[in-house]
Amino acid sequence: MDEKKTAAVEHSVIMGESTKKPFPRTTNPGAQWFFEPVKLGLFIHFGISTAGDDLDISWSMMDNPDRYGRNGQTTPTAYWKLAEQFNPTAFHPEDWLSAAKEAGFTYAVFTCRHHDGFAMWPSDAGDFSTRNYLGGRDLVGEYVAACRKVGLKVGLYYSPPDWRFNQKYMSFMIGSHSEKYPDRPYKDVDHRVIDAIPPMPEDHKTAYFDYVNAQVRELLTRYGRIDLLWFDGTTKDTDRAISIEEIRALQPQIVVNDRLWGFGNGDYCSEYECRLPEKKPEYPAWETCHSWHVGGGWSYVINADKYRPLSDTMHKYEVCRRFGGNLLLNIAPRADGSVPDAYYASVKEFGDELRKLK
Repeated sequence: MDEKKTAAVEHSVIMGESTKKPFPRTTNPGAQWFFEPVKLGLFIHFGISTAGDDLDISWSMMDNPDRYGRNGQTTPTAYWKLAEQFNPTAFHPEDWLSAAKEAGFTYAVFTCRHHDGFAMWPSDAGDFSTRNYLGGRDLVGEYVAACRKVGLKVGLYYSPPDWRFNQKYMSFMIGSHSEKYPDRPYKDVDHRVIDAIPPMPEDHKTAYFDYVNAQVRELLTRYGRIDLLWFDGTTKDTDRAISIEEIRALQPQIVVNDRLWGFGNGDYCSEYECRLPEKKPEYPAWETCHSWHVGGGWSYVINADKYRPLSDTMHKYEVCRRFGGNLLLNIAPRADGSVPDAYYASVKEFGDELRKLK
């Protein structure tokens, strides 16, 4: 699988043009832990996709003829119905977070809401969260409590793009009528060919920003101190999205990545996804994220019980140490919330190797 090519395609879908101007990096004393490289972060991609058959989170609902080794595909209609089956009875984040802490990790980042629109906490905004499913169980709250118990900095991932909320105003085929793929048609939530994508009405756009901003405020006010906010994707008219000033007012010590306002506009650069820089980046702070498991997706799919060899992980770490960046390694809990034994073996092996360097 060409992970760099896959990441580039995905960025073409979720990373639009930004209307925000760059803002200065945070100077809050409580945020400076992130800027003392190299720091290790544990990325956790988990959601309703795991209730399906070999489906990656969100991206499996896109019709993509160039899967680049990805796993299964389904229609958005079928994908969203997976919320009715999702029931992580073995979700015990303290287990895998404590193993990361023991190995030398500093922070974790949990997918609170991916592009599929399902919120992993009982949100008062929208109608697609654990408030409507799972009896109101708060998976975000459980994760945050576990981070604090084991001593990891708390990071929250949130996707401003919401494909369910905006389903009428987008195509569910990668590259529809683009310069690169002019013959690819627009497709709807059942992957049926449609003639055109209607423009988004102003009242829907207003409702969308009200909804997204309300959910971000919930994440920043319900759980106490949040150390890092990891946005994934921009939104059109980003000046209508929650501002960095409001975010910092709610969480003065928070570190915020650069994706909501476009790569390069944030406290640090997060554009190195599934790739490593070949020379020291010009940004004062940067992070690279990679899946630790194999299998062709960010969330749990077939073969995600296998993890990459220590040599691969150490190479990524050495590049980050050489160029002064942070390494964010992704794990993928199964549908029931448990994590494969291969993770525990890999994280221990990695931690043992890191201790030899000290």
